[in-house]
Amino acid sequence: GIQGCCASRAKPSRVVERSGPVWETADLTWWDFQKRRWSSLWLMKTVYYRLKRVERETEPMYADGGGKCPKADQMWDEVHRTNAREIREHAEQVKGLFIKACQFMSAMAGVLPDPYVDEFMCLTDHLPVSTIEEVRKVIRQDFKRFPRDIFSELAVEPIASASIAQVHKATLRHNGKQVAVKIQHDGVDRIFLEDVQTLSTIAEQVAYWSPDLDFRKFTQEWRESVPHELDFGEEKRALERARKALRAGGSPVLVPKADPKLVSRHVLVMEFIEATPILSLGDVDFCQQNGIDKNVVLETLLDAFGIMAFKDGMFHADPHSGNVRILVDPNAPGGAVPVLFDWGFFREIDDGERMGLAKLFHALANFDIAGLFDVLNVLGFSVRGELFTDEFRREFLEKARSLLKDTVNKQETRANVQREMADYQARVKRGQQRGSNAASNSISPIYFLEEFPRCIIFFMRMLQILRGLCVSVEAQGMPILQIFARHAKEALIEGSKKQSLVNRLQVFAGREVWSRNTVTPPSPWMSTTTLNSPAKIVALEARLKKRLAALLEQQKIVGAQVAVLQGGRSVADVCMGNLSSIDARPVDVTTRFPLFSGTGSLAALALLRTMRRLGFPGGGEPGALHSKVAEIWPEFGGGDSSLTIAEILSHSAGLHNAFPQDFAPRHLDDIAAVADHLEKVPLSAKAETRYAHLLQVFVLAKLGDLLAGEDSLLHWLGTELGALGLDIAAPAGRGGEAAVCRELPDLARVSMTEVNASRDRRLGTLAMEGGALPTQQEDKEPQRSAPGSTCGFIEAVAKNPLPFDPLQANAAHGGVFRAGLSLGASAHALASTLSSEALQDDLEALGALEPAGMDPTAIGWVFSGGATRWTAGGLQALEVQAVGPRGLLGRRRGGYGIVCGFGPCVVHFPDLASGGITIAVTVNDVLRGREAAAELLAEALKSFGYAPTWTSAPVRVLADAIQLSRSETVAPLVQSLGGIRAVKESLYGAGRGNSKAARPSRACVSCCWCGCLAGVFRRRST
Repeated sequence: GIQGCCASRAKPSRVVERSGPVWETADLTWWDFQKRRWSSLWLMKTVYYRLKRVERETEPMYADGGGKCPKADQMWDEVHRTNAREIREHAEQVKGLFIKACQFMSAMAGVLPDPYVDEFMCLTDHLPVSTIEEVRKVIRQDFKRFPRDIFSELAVEPIASASIAQVHKATLRHNGKQVAVKIQHDGVDRIFLEDVQTLSTIAEQVAYWSPDLDFRKFTQEWRESVPHELDFGEEKRALERARKALRAGGSPVLVPKADPKLVSRHVLVMEFIEATPILSLGDVDFCQQNGIDKNVVLETLLDAFGIMAFKDGMFHADPHSGNVRILVDPNAPGGAVPVLFDWGFFREIDDGERMGLAKLFHALANFDIAGLFDVLNVLGFSVRGELFTDEFRREFLEKARSLLKDTVNKQETRANVQREMADYQARVKRGQQRGSNAASNSISPIYFLEEFPRCIIFFMRMLQILRGLCVSVEAQGMPILQIFARHAKEALIEGSKKQSLVNRLQVFAGREVWSRNTVTPPSPWMSTTTLNSPAKIVALEARLKKRLAALLEQQKIVGAQVAVLQGGRSVADVCMGNLSSIDARPVDVTTRFPLFSGTGSLAALALLRTMRRLGFPGGGEPGALHSKVAEIWPEFGGGDSSLTIAEILSHSAGLHNAFPQDFAPRHLDDIAAVADHLEKVPLSAKAETRYAHLLQVFVLAKLGDLLAGEDSLLHWLGTELGALGLDIAAPAGRGGEAAVCRELPDLARVSMTEVNASRDRRLGTLAMEGGALPTQQEDKEPQRSAPGSTCGFIEAVAKNPLPFDPLQANAAHGGVFRAGLSLGASAHALASTLSSEALQDDLEALGALEPAGMDPTAIGWVFSGGATRWTAGGLQALEVQAVGPRGLLGRRRGGYGIVCGFGPCVVHFPDLASGGITIAVTVNDVLRGREAAAELLAEALKSFGYAPTWTSAPVRVLADAIQLSRSETVAPLVQSLGGIRAVKESLYGAGRGNSKAARPSRACVSCCWCGCLAGVFRRRST
């Protein structure tokens, strides 16, 4: 493409030495085209075999030298220099698309060996030129006018020349304005179309030699884009659209303005902008003399591409060093304004692709593995079935983030590429030892992706070129992912406001209701007794709305609902906020929020109703809950378990230490596998009360299947609790439901520390497996742990934090069970269910409210939202303290409910008023959900003269949290966030995420657990 088409500069010395080569493309014959094609194919073959020869010769030399050998390094350097020189000379000779390919490679500083970058750099701006006679001929043919009638002056020498066209400085005759005239080389269109065929042939041959280097889809994309690049009318349209998009996005980046009256297929006249090469930013003296901060200037450039790609849907697809220049301006951010030239090569993406890519970047920035693969499915990515394992998912996420890591210097970039190559060679070698081919052990996406959207090709190319620019000028620490993720989030928010996009784009999918009947909230004017006047009801709702508004302003919630029922009738039903941090649609009182671990308590209620309805075991007798689980599930706990149903429901069965050694995301949807594991684990004696995160839901789902014949947790809950008012829902593809939010902006900063840690983890996995990752038919199933082999919760999180990530609740692809995390309900429905007279009767008849035990641990306190006392029926026993004069007497009232550490809760106090008071709160921000829910609950109880007692961490919990933070097992999780202090600053500091200082990048999703521990320490400090 044209490099800096509107800027003057001195030609490099190497161009002068070549005596001004000119384009000779206008009169090429059939024989000329055949010679071009066969010379290109021969060069490709020569380069390939030359590299393979050096690889064979140096491999034993490196092996003998322990990975180091100066002589081998010299051999590689020599072959690279030879290949680079011959490729550059061939591109200059045949011109056309080969020059553009070399321009792309010139931006890969630190990725390609230096000789290639150095040789190809001269092809970014000064190339062979067309003669002035040919230039005048093209102008005359297109405008049907002589050049002298249009321009009073047309420079003989071009100020820039590229693969398709060259640019001359000129002066318009009618107004004396200086302009830049871009003229297409005569006959270049034939060359480009022919070169696409040649490159397709090369791609076919390379794919045959090396299946993991299959670039055939790339050449197909070139085939469709080249005709647009050869039409300057298309470039004028791109210039105008880009200018409009950048202005609307508030970007100062400049784009030349085209003259609408002087545009044709082969000629484009635009304003002349005097600018400086962007590579000047690598000159320390230049930056100091002009007061330029290169990092700020490059951030401005990256911002511009984020705006174009995510908010407009069109972006410059060839931003190499010749097409991007800077205009020194002391008033501009960083002291200079980037200027984007040569818009012949641009890419447009439709709304579906634009929103899909935006959601993709948001998922990468938030380490959201479930969201990532959901949107990949929406975009059209298709992964080979034999590779789609949990380990592959994690590796894919880590590799994708590493491609978007913060920039480092050339030396470190080069070292990282070498380490990646060593990683690849180790995989291939192990695979060969196991009898598989190199391709099947490749980490190349070209191999493991059966299908992928073509829009991603030039998008990633654009990102690679921008990264190369940053590396070329030694701009370290450029937060590429963070910048693009910010614009992606803004684009998603804007997209969610447009109903037309919401209706037709799957990226805004939500949950589907199971219940047959829609629950309509009763009128809030139907209460009696305590709040028996409309004035008091209005006052309560006003206070709740005020509190919600304050929480929104403090960024403690994204969306929330509060429902208050008295005697089963609505007193207040308020809501505020959005469906998620990337979905600006407002929540309403019927919106369903994720239940997280609260699903376990709802499953406990469903089990109680099933037992009483079926009269088994013990029917309506209080002793029924003390029946053995084995009466329903004989194989449970090794086949001779004496554990009772009450012990399962009250977290006293030792399930917290019963996780499979290889517990991974795949288990979240595999009830059969987890049930089979629990049948082999000896669980025969009552254990201490410890919160059984996730595993309790599996046990209850299995019991529901055996007792009620419901193999779907969703259907079982709907059958038993739907009649009480529960509007249960699960992810299915219909929008309008709240999603789990976990916003940690610094997660988008991907450091080399994270990249190296991920690589070390992969190599460790390979070493343990004794070979490459499972790719063969016999290795389709992931390696399983030994039957009955278990580990505790903390150990399981340390081994693999991904299945414990609350964002798994958003997953809509691959199953809807998700250990119950993904089920959702509204606050009003939760309150209606718990206040139901039918449920009260069941609880009383079965003795479900008997005290059963207390979890004294910090982990238990976190997951139960502070309500650590359990009843025999799986509910939490609660107390409220009177406030005001009654509080002086120490007056307390008891109740029960479901309190989740991530925020959602529903509580019932039968003695606070006639008919009892029921309060439900739903939130979707897991980082501050518990804190926000506690504030809302306290605000609602305040109207009745009480305050909750369980929301403050007692001394025993603080002591356990301190001891836990010192544990060697937990230490890696805490340190991955820079320690407890860093977490406190990240979660509770003023202006979350506004700091531009780079913090240690997280290498896993342990942020939620560390964040919860930080919350405990925060309460200790206050």
